[in-house]
Amino acid sequence: MTDLTKIKKRDGRVAAFEEAKITQAIRAVVEHKSEPERLTKIVITIVKKGLNGEIPTVEQVQDVVEQVLMAAGHYEAAKEYILYREKHKTVRQVKEMLGVEDNLGLSVNQLKVLENRYLRHDESGKVLETPSDLFRRVAKFVAQNEIKSKEGKWEKEFYEVMTKMEFMPAGCYLRSAGTKKPSLANCFVLPIEDDMGQIFDAVKWLALVQQRGGGTGFNFSKLRPKGDYVQKSGGFATGPVSFMKVFDAATGQVMQGGFRMGANMGILNVDHPDILEFITCKTEQGEITNFNISVGATDEFMRAVKKNQRFSLKNPRTGEMVQTLPAKQLFDQMVGLAWRTGDPGMIFLDQINKYNPVLKTLGPLLATNPCGEQPLHPFDVCNLGSINLAKMIISAKGRHEVNWKRLEEVTQIAVRFLDNGVDVSGYPIPQIEAMAKANRRIGLGIMGWADMLYQLGVAYNSDEGVKLAEKVMKTVNEAAVGESISLAKEKGIFNNWKGSEYEKRGVKRRNLAVTTIAPTGTIAMVADCASGIEPNFALSYTKNVVDEAGLSYVNQYFRQALEATKLSAEEKNDVLQQVARTGSCQNIEVLSKTMKQTFVTAYDITPEWHVKMQAAWQKHTENAVSKTINFPQNASIEDVEKAYLLAWSLGCKGITIYRSGSREGQVLAVEEDKKENNPTVKIQSKVRIEPLKKKSGKMCPECGSVMEVVEGCATCRSCGFSKCSL
Repeated sequence: MTDLTKIKKRDGRVAAFEEAKITQAIRAVVEHKSEPERLTKIVITIVKKGLNGEIPTVEQVQDVVEQVLMAAGHYEAAKEYILYREKHKTVRQVKEMLGVEDNLGLSVNQLKVLENRYLRHDESGKVLETPSDLFRRVAKFVAQNEIKSKEGKWEKEFYEVMTKMEFMPAGCYLRSAGTKKPSLANCFVLPIEDDMGQIFDAVKWLALVQQRGGGTGFNFSKLRPKGDYVQKSGGFATGPVSFMKVFDAATGQVMQGGFRMGANMGILNVDHPDILEFITCKTEQGEITNFNISVGATDEFMRAVKKNQRFSLKNPRTGEMVQTLPAKQLFDQMVGLAWRTGDPGMIFLDQINKYNPVLKTLGPLLATNPCGEQPLHPFDVCNLGSINLAKMIISAKGRHEVNWKRLEEVTQIAVRFLDNGVDVSGYPIPQIEAMAKANRRIGLGIMGWADMLYQLGVAYNSDEGVKLAEKVMKTVNEAAVGESISLAKEKGIFNNWKGSEYEKRGVKRRNLAVTTIAPTGTIAMVADCASGIEPNFALSYTKNVVDEAGLSYVNQYFRQALEATKLSAEEKNDVLQQVARTGSCQNIEVLSKTMKQTFVTAYDITPEWHVKMQAAWQKHTENAVSKTINFPQNASIEDVEKAYLLAWSLGCKGITIYRSGSREGQVLAVEEDKKENNPTVKIQSKVRIEPLKKKSGKMCPECGSVMEVVEGCATCRSCGFSKCSL
């Protein structure tokens, strides 16, 4: 009998024959403990007899599997196997329709996002590169910053962590690395001074930054309040909100002429006299639609809220007190608006500057990028990337555990990668380039947190989950700082090191800061993992990657756990149908308590646990954390208030909330949401509000699908468009 050592793939390639793959396929449809192994032996025997010296094809082997299942009396299993083959046939057809050569074994979703957002095309729209070509382009471009003798070594290292989906740089790397105008930075903050000429300089800078795909943040607190005297003209100031409209209009024009929509963060400090106008500035429909807004809150203000004391508003031009008002009254207005629309968020300025290592030399951090995860000085910038925690799991002694060694290794490679990005990137204006290279601020974060928890069997909303989050980020941050110290010895310290807290402690670092947890909507889709530190939106969903019907998906870890249960095939199918209808498994009686506790989704988790999780990650993150605190539609204003106060008390640097139904349209909507008779809860308000998050939370501007709000940002799960994951 001829040995069976090779198999011919559908594309004609010859690969090593793996018996385990046949067993795995049979086990997916046959429940009996030892039956899959027995049937596998029969399949192999039959295939060998029919070889006649030829290498069998995948289709021939699968045909034999079908026959063996039928002959063994496993009729239902054979039916499932046939359906399995048909589904995979559909997937192959979809891949062919995309026109992308899949040379990395990626899913349809991964290929679609890469094709739509990052692979190079010719003038007619034809794809010019494969996924491996893309990652090779990025690795080669970033590695060129190394000395010639080590350039090849690091190109290989960078390519490996990206193609293994262990680390993924921000989308701007995938899009522009190796092009004529490489823009590898995501986050920008621009100064706003109380001077007409300098204000319009900032408008010009905004246009130049956003033209190249960057997101911009501003603190408008230096502008004199509305009605304040203007000596040069003899007139009166129009206030910060009026100038925000100018910036908003400029962004609108860039949106029309650029390749992506612009996004801004507008911040006003809580003691500014125009704070009431600011927090309500988006209540007029069509106004300031290209801004997220946040209040710059101080500890003094938050303590006044807790103690129900009055709080002073001061003219920034003179420093004089203009009026006092009850702090709780102002806070209640912020909370009420956030309950209705998601804006304003809050930025906790004292917490941000408590860990500002250049406070004495560069001054306080007063503004962030659009999603709030990157506090920056004027003209400062940050380039980002994330480690995929779903890939940091190994099996040991019959159970899954964190691969701490590999996590540290990937962290070190990623820090070098991002540090190189500072040098090889282009910048829109000289001031930004100078600050970028003086601070060398990078933001290494994580994604796939929910996937890691699923594999470990740990509940997101548990003390164990919170403690593990702290341990994981502590490991990442310590490894990142260690690599920055090593790079300082090899390549030199950052220019603004002198006078910093690092000099005071005698710590020589390459980078001012190294860790950030940023939105990962699009790159998480590329890596096929959960976004950032967010729980999954649903366990089952449909992605309309090619046509309106779309392809249905069940979370792979939930499916694996379900297959491992002792439920019958009929019960398992019933579970999958229920999950497809609701997106959740919490009300399925046949599932164990442990399984329900592990496989929670965003709205299975109370807001308190969302805040606790954000605080856990912030504890060991040098910059800040982007996360959405999810509320069910029936949440009260008091619930939102508790979350804001908890975030401040736990040491978060900011907070963004989203109450389900407060903005129309969510991507990954489960089946029940599509029913016409599904009632819509009406908000008891006469004010119609359409903020940036609501606008971007409706329909994707590129493919027309509804969008999901996570990580403080709206992302399209169909095509990968995101306002924030640049």
